[in-house]
Amino acid sequence: MQRTSDKLFEKIKTRCKEPTKEEKTTIISDGNDQYTISILNNYQTEAVNYGQLIKIKDKKGRLIGKEKRVIFGDVKFFETIYIERYNLTLRQGVSRLVRETISFSKKKKMLDNHMEFYQAYNNLIRKNEALEWKTPLMAEGITDHVWSWREFLMLRDIH
Repeated sequence: MQRTSDKLFEKIKTRCKEPTKEEKTTIISDGNDQYTISILNNYQTEAVNYGQLIKIKDKKGRLIGKEKRVIFGDVKFFETIYIERYNLTLRQGVSRLVRETISFSKKKKMLDNHMEFYQAYNNLIRKNEALEWKTPLMAEGITDHVWSWREFLMLRDIH
C-alpha cells in the first residue's frame, strides 16, 4: 500500500506546480497514514495544508458522521466532493473503469494507456464550465489556449 501511495505522489509532483510557502497546496485524504508518509517524502510541510476526512459509518454501512483532522498546515475546507466528482467524470469518460462491462480493463498496461490519453484530453482539449470554459491547464497557466485534436496528436514526445 505504501508503494502505491508513493508512486501516486511522485506522479502528482511531476504533473503539478511545486507548492511554495506563498502558494500552498491543500490535500485532503481519508485516514490512511500512507498518504502522510508520501506527502512528507515529496513536499516541504510549510508548502502543504494536509487534512484527513474520516467517514464514520454504522454497522449497515450508512454514513453517520465525519471526523476532520488537521495533520499539518491550515486546512479550512474539509470535503472530498471535488475528487469524488472527478472520479465520476473519469468513470463516465473512461469505459475501462466501469465494472461488469465489455470494455472493463483486465490488463493494467491498457488501462494506463487509456488513462494517460484521457488525462491529456481532459487537461488540454476539454473545456470546463466551472473553469469559465477553460481547460484545467489553462486555469493553471500552463497553456494559453484550448488545444485542437490535431495539435495534441501531432505533438512530439517532449521528455
